[in-house]
Amino acid sequence: MEKLKSLIPEDLLQTVKSSSVDDLLSTSSSLLRLFLGLPQFHQAVSELANPELGCCGKNEETSLDLKRRGNHCFRSRDFDEALRLYSKALRVAPLDAIDGDKSLLASLFLNRANVLHNLGLLKESLRDCHRALRIDPYYAKAWYRRGKLNTLLGNYKDAFRDITVSMSLESSLVGKKQLQNELKAIPDYQNNQTLEHDEYRPSNDAGVDHLPSVQMEVKLRCVSTKEKGRGMVSECDIEEASVIHVEEPFSVVISKSCRETHCHFCLNELPADTVPCPSCSIPVYCSESCQIQSGGMLSTNEMDKHHIFQKLPDDIVEHIKGVTSADIYYFATDLIQEHQHECRGANWPAVLPSDAVLAGRIIMKLINQGKAATDLSNLQEILELSHTYSKMNPENKLELHLLSIVLIWCLSKSSCPNLSVCEASVTQTIILLSQIKVNSIAVARMKSSGDSFKCLPSGNISTKEPIQSLEQIRVGQALYKTGSLFNHSCKPNIHLYFLSRGLIMQTTEFVPTGCPLELSYGPEVGKWDCKNRIRFLEEEYFFHCRCRGCAQINISDLVINGYGCVNTNCTGVVLDSNVATCESEKLNHFFTAPRNVDQQVQVF
Repeated sequence: MEKLKSLIPEDLLQTVKSSSVDDLLSTSSSLLRLFLGLPQFHQAVSELANPELGCCGKNEETSLDLKRRGNHCFRSRDFDEALRLYSKALRVAPLDAIDGDKSLLASLFLNRANVLHNLGLLKESLRDCHRALRIDPYYAKAWYRRGKLNTLLGNYKDAFRDITVSMSLESSLVGKKQLQNELKAIPDYQNNQTLEHDEYRPSNDAGVDHLPSVQMEVKLRCVSTKEKGRGMVSECDIEEASVIHVEEPFSVVISKSCRETHCHFCLNELPADTVPCPSCSIPVYCSESCQIQSGGMLSTNEMDKHHIFQKLPDDIVEHIKGVTSADIYYFATDLIQEHQHECRGANWPAVLPSDAVLAGRIIMKLINQGKAATDLSNLQEILELSHTYSKMNPENKLELHLLSIVLIWCLSKSSCPNLSVCEASVTQTIILLSQIKVNSIAVARMKSSGDSFKCLPSGNISTKEPIQSLEQIRVGQALYKTGSLFNHSCKPNIHLYFLSRGLIMQTTEFVPTGCPLELSYGPEVGKWDCKNRIRFLEEEYFFHCRCRGCAQINISDLVINGYGCVNTNCTGVVLDSNVATCESEKLNHFFTAPRNVDQQVQVF
């Protein structure tokens, strides 16, 4: 972006920085016309939009090298490092790559399954065997490994079938005899079989938590007020701790800092057996369900035509079909294909800021639904979100112009050739980015920051007990169309939390009929003082807070800003008007105190 800024003449630079909403068509047209005539611009955006120039594509050579290093670590029993290397290799392995006479992907999944088995993660290992067989249903070792795992997990019926399939694929007589002994070693599944389960199979809700329901009696209404614009109020009395709103996001993007630790779809923490995107190397998911809903595709196979399987009993053939089938259906169609338009191996989704990637997802979703025009001229009226472009500082305005031009160009070149690169589409994207700035919500998770210890008195003996300190981390950014209508208060009466991608809002106190339902956009009374809260909200959200927490004096503000009392047993504070007196008393107390070393330290 800095390179593009340096190409803009000073007069146009100042015009853009001082622009209002009414000027956007003019400034967008001038800036776009300038860039389209510059070779430097075309070179910069080509590096972002051209898959052949991108670093996000698959690479067979890199994957094979990672596999070799993983094999070395496995032989050295460094299983943690082997797991990391195999997982990294899976992310860059092309779908059609071959390693010897086997699919590279299938081999990597089976290798990782062996590592997970050695680490004691049996269910995760079973899922990786399943993934290897989905890619290559004739992989005898994968069927054998799956059978051994099912035996350990008590799934004796599946274990018998798995090893039977493995035996049908084995060509040597010695190998068949060994597998026959393995079959005899399986407990009598007819009499000892435990409940069958499908934990290794993809499911519609894998990785996604079920959201709670809103109480039947809760009724909300959107109103407009002179002070705060649109906001939500209750149409009935609502009891404390009531769930008042539940919503799936219109669009989500993961934070760049969490790309290696959290699922790129549901934003939950990643398990050991992660699932890579089949088409590019950036996204990684907690399950096949999340990968498919995000926009990936599964490979299919021609298992039915193979003569080996035609000789097997019908129940074994049905078992093979059940394990290797790629036919999975999802009913949440509004969530499907979220990542598809970015999945071309191009650089722009990895390089551009999260706001721009989120804007790209919103634009493509509306275009795919047939709602947005190809020049995006109706984008603002579709979303009906507020924005504060005119209140932004000059640098932010320039940044939005540059991001919008680059984003529209990248979308048109990499995934949507019908998208018009014109002043109208750039203008609407600028407004969309300013809407995202004030309407999107940070998706947060609580994370333990490690063990610490505190001393607790127990009679005359002090004991140490471990305590966990928690911190909130931002794992993603999402747009919730209804959730964005709730206004801010520094003394909120509702709070929000997340289950996977889902937003849940709950009351923190009794809310009478007609009362505004307001949450905190960050700072709250008791955590920040009034002056810092107001400054933060003006800088981030461009309004001067006049909520009930800022319109009256709060004891917590006095405590945060006050000076500690000289009396060490006092929990109060010293007001500003009495600071000079307090400081004099501290000096007097210091000079008149006994001069013994221990007491001096205590006074200090």
